Amino acid sequence: MTVLRVQPELNLHTLALTYYLHHHTKTLPNLPTPSHGLSECLSSWNLSGHSNQMVDLALSTIALAVYSRAQRHPPAATEASSTYHKLLRLSQTRFARMGSKPDAQAMDACLLAIFLMGRYEGIIHRPGGGRGGEGKKKSLSSLPIWCHHNGAMAMLKMWHHNGRPYAATFIMRETRKGLIRSSLLRNLPVPSWMRDGAGFGERDLALGYDRIFVRTVDLHYASMSLARQKKNNQYNPLLFEKLNNELHALSTALQDWVSKFPATWSYRPHTLNDNIIDNALYQKYFYSRTVYSYPNPGYAAVWNQYFAMGMLVSSIRLRMLNQPVTTTSIHNDEQQREEAHTAQLQTMANNLASSLPFCLERFKVDNNNHLELLPTHKTRTPTDLNTNGNDTIKPYLAVLAVWPLTIASSIKEGLDPQQRLWFRSQLATLGRATGEGVLESVETDEWPIL
Repeated sequence: MTVLRVQPELNLHTLALTYYLHHHTKTLPNLPTPSHGLSECLSSWNLSGHSNQMVDLALSTIALAVYSRAQRHPPAATEASSTYHKLLRLSQTRFARMGSKPDAQAMDACLLAIFLMGRYEGIIHRPGGGRGGEGKKKSLSSLPIWCHHNGAMAMLKMWHHNGRPYAATFIMRETRKGLIRSSLLRNLPVPSWMRDGAGFGERDLALGYDRIFVRTVDLHYASMSLARQKKNNQYNPLLFEKLNNELHALSTALQDWVSKFPATWSYRPHTLNDNIIDNALYQKYFYSRTVYSYPNPGYAAVWNQYFAMGMLVSSIRLRMLNQPVTTTSIHNDEQQREEAHTAQLQTMANNLASSLPFCLERFKVDNNNHLELLPTHKTRTPTDLNTNGNDTIKPYLAVLAVWPLTIASSIKEGLDPQQRLWFRSQLATLGRATGEGVLESVETDEWPIL
């Protein structure tokens, strides 16, 4: 059975799978590569025509879990748990028989199944109560999600140490991307064998972003290590100077990367008029009067990644400025730039806040470049904003904003506390839209601080 071949006799499975595929896995045309994710992996697997029992069970597990939350259907949650445990038993057997040199098809099947198992753990997590809302409170760093990530990393490492016998597949590339993200959230460095994105199929603008991302994750880890050294009276001024120089180079690389965006990806700023400010949807989904529109949500998604990465780099630079003062002229110069770094972070944060509503289709622009409200009643009222009258965010659009909001919601250095709370409320809303309970943890003290 491939992704789209549903067994008709499994009524609940069929219903859940149909719902999930229709609402959660739609792929957008012309989506820039840096914003690819699970939907594109499922599409790649389906187009390959491959069939694998682990993937079938994993997809059913996810579909049932999401359906149970979206439709408040407890039997689906029960069936999801049962299917998940079948999948765990099957995967243990398959992994044991696979050997040390799986072919590309087996590799893709294993990685996709592992990815979906990790996603299931994220879906059933409840803020403050672990899996399903029961048990003792856990920090996100102790969740079972990471066990699956470790398994995926072991698979990719095996391929690498076997001499990369075949080119990295699309699913292998996206798996590595997800593992780098988890390294950031877990405050881990990127393994040396996984650093080169070109070896995993990254090309052109996607490769440029990948290199920036890897460097950022490593510098975040190094800056946290430097802070621990300070606490233990082991501060190294030479290391500080080295990291400071690397952060400056990283900021330059990020600006160079965004300068290569095609003109067709550009956004247009708009100012909301007074008729919109008191609207309930404005209060819920808009941070300020300024919003950006794009040719399509996919372009908004890649700009959001740029804005979030700029926030993270500025935040790391601010953390560095809070390290002990040295006598070097470089450090003294950097201390004088603290206000500039804070302003830069705030600019990126405001850009991200202005970009999110379009990405989530909270408004649209008409042919005359006017923004008009879509009223929830039958009689249309002419205004300057056209907000989606349906207050439900489309899950396949929500996933485009999850990662940028994850970064923004985790930043402490230099970010206005009220804006961080707004980012967190947006991410929690996306967690409810996608069914991922782990994202709702953003409004608790479980959430990590970068």
